[in-house]
Amino acid sequence: MVYVATTFYNSWRRDSHFRHLRKVTFHGNNFQDLPDSPLFGQNVHQNLEVLNISANYIVNLHSHALQGMPNLLVLDISNNEIVLKDEDVNFLSHTPKLKQLYLRRAFTSLVNRTVQFTLMMRMFRNAKLNELNYIDLSYNYLTSVPYDIACPFPTLRYVDLRQNFLQTLNVNTSCMSHIETLDLSRNNFRQLDETFRNGVGSRLPRNSIVLRNSFHCNCESADYIKWIRKANTIRDKTILTCQRASPPEFVGARLTDVPLNKLDCAISLISNSASRNAILPIVVFLCGKLMTRISTLSNF
Repeated sequence: MVYVATTFYNSWRRDSHFRHLRKVTFHGNNFQDLPDSPLFGQNVHQNLEVLNISANYIVNLHSHALQGMPNLLVLDISNNEIVLKDEDVNFLSHTPKLKQLYLRRAFTSLVNRTVQFTLMMRMFRNAKLNELNYIDLSYNYLTSVPYDIACPFPTLRYVDLRQNFLQTLNVNTSCMSHIETLDLSRNNFRQLDETFRNGVGSRLPRNSIVLRNSFHCNCESADYIKWIRKANTIRDKTILTCQRASPPEFVGARLTDVPLNKLDCAISLISNSASRNAILPIVVFLCGKLMTRISTLSNF
């Protein structure tokens, strides 16, 4: 493995002495653009299998940056500030053997999400990543995901959507028949609506969904709690609890055990949190950027 400093980068592009390397980490630098040419020069790095270019404040990817890495298996571009453009949609098309793609906190812009989703899906489809089995989209402030998010990846096994702002999930389950883990932990699920229950909740493989969230329990919760008790897709259902409840005595009660006939609606479970939830994405976004900066500075 080689950890590449910025001062070393230009000599890397000129030299052919590093073509035997299997792992390269180029982490914690400060530049906005990947080059619109092969990242490591014109040499073909046949042996390179793992590339970590996380935490570099990358905004612009460019479609030719990954040329010369035909056998890359793992790509980590987490903790960047990527804004996709039309000219970026072939960024992943040079790495057809990719098996793991880490995009944790990679898309931090909160504007034009619809446009960004469209470009992201074009990039995924153009890549033809038929061997990809793991994708990490956690910590991206997502309130929704594209309906066909899994469809470009026919061998996908693990989808990490932790720590976003999802309140439900509506995706094309016909493309998720091989999923072993769909991690939805620490999102904004307070209950499970019919879209979720009739979609991913019913159609994914047994014990494939990880769903640890801050659930609400009151007189309106019976339908989703009864569903959870019967569902065979929720891996962690025995540890899911009421984070807010009416009456309050049931805070902390397991969803599998809470007595539904004793729940009431005497206390509002959302009035105190509604205003906070409206600004929470912005607060978390700013905190995330600050922590990324601190992490990067600590590398110097």
